[in-house]
Amino acid sequence: MRPVVVEVDDDPIRWHGPTGGDYLSRWFASASQHSRLDLLWVTDDGLSQHYRVQQGASFSDGSPVRASDHARAIRTALTVPSLQRFLLDIRAVRTSKDTLVIELRRPVPHLPGLLQSVDLAPISACGQLSSGAYQRAVRTTDDEYWLEPVRAGTPPVRVLVRRDPHGAPERFRRGEVDVTCATAFPLDRVTDFADSRAFHTAPTAIEMCLEVVPDSRSAVRDAEFRRQLLGALRYERLVARCWNGVEPAAPDHHVEAPPSTAGAGERLRLGYWDYYPNLDVAEEVAAQLTENLGVEVELAPADFVTGSAHSFDLLLALRGPLFADPIGALDLLDPARRDPVLAPLLSRLSEDPDDEDAAGELRRAVREQCPVLPLLRLRGHWLQHEALAGRPWPSMDAVRFPRFSWSADSP
Repeated sequence: MRPVVVEVDDDPIRWHGPTGGDYLSRWFASASQHSRLDLLWVTDDGLSQHYRVQQGASFSDGSPVRASDHARAIRTALTVPSLQRFLLDIRAVRTSKDTLVIELRRPVPHLPGLLQSVDLAPISACGQLSSGAYQRAVRTTDDEYWLEPVRAGTPPVRVLVRRDPHGAPERFRRGEVDVTCATAFPLDRVTDFADSRAFHTAPTAIEMCLEVVPDSRSAVRDAEFRRQLLGALRYERLVARCWNGVEPAAPDHHVEAPPSTAGAGERLRLGYWDYYPNLDVAEEVAAQLTENLGVEVELAPADFVTGSAHSFDLLLALRGPLFADPIGALDLLDPARRDPVLAPLLSRLSEDPDDEDAAGELRRAVREQCPVLPLLRLRGHWLQHEALAGRPWPSMDAVRFPRFSWSADSP
């Protein structure tokens, strides 16, 4: 069976185990890992949650998934900063053959949702087995990976790393790829393909925002200055810079302020991840802050590996929820978890998601503190061979690698 050729714009940060939140890496990881737990019941005081491994769940070699494999995943996730803060209320984990019992220091209603995510999929004792639709990825060249299916009848997947998103439409037309990368489609070409049956758009979007780096010593530490930054933004220009292939994400409390020099003398370092279209947006943001507030902005690419993000004052970030629960939305949690005003409110909501008083206080605090400056909502756009079944790029909040299939008349 001929493979499905999928194009991406960069190597995944991680193929296996907890990913730390990057969308592309989570998508890749979901090819070979899948949660196998079902929640059975929670004690009345909320301090004990009982789970059972799904009947018939197995690894790629046919061996059964045990509760201990999920416990191993929890221990591994505790080493990942973006996940560990959701797990720190775990007091103890007990397992039997197919039952997992988690004892808690306080009620944690978001935990069942987190345990269903790709980042908490079971990890085998040897660490090499798959629990998803495909075997673990094999790197064959610097820019190529292969995924072999666990079961017969599913085509293998060949993943090609192509760092030129603007050439993706032509590569697709030449038949070099079956699926283009959804996170890097050239936005100036959206209208060219809007009527094509091969063109697809994700139903939900991931949010691009400006995040304050907690350790910054600049004026961004001041809430009033952050409100001035928000007022300096012109959302119609941000959208136009992306050829109208994005949506504005202006918060309800955004009020466009007249141009001023209130920020004259301030110098900010704005970091961005060097993927399309981040630089375009970063340049437009920098220009607006200078024109409308008098702030001098230095742009520089950030690096995932070296942790250079800590050297900036602001980060241009793409954020989406790690798992299906309101408390899992990183766009708010990431910059706010050390904020003395926001952190206690987030803590209350993590214990009781229905705490309306805490939710109301949090909304007011977000308006006043402006911990995050939302910019744009970016939907995935991609081209896909019409004979290929299986939606390859899922919505941003439901990362799950598909099981592909070709139609009978596929070439």
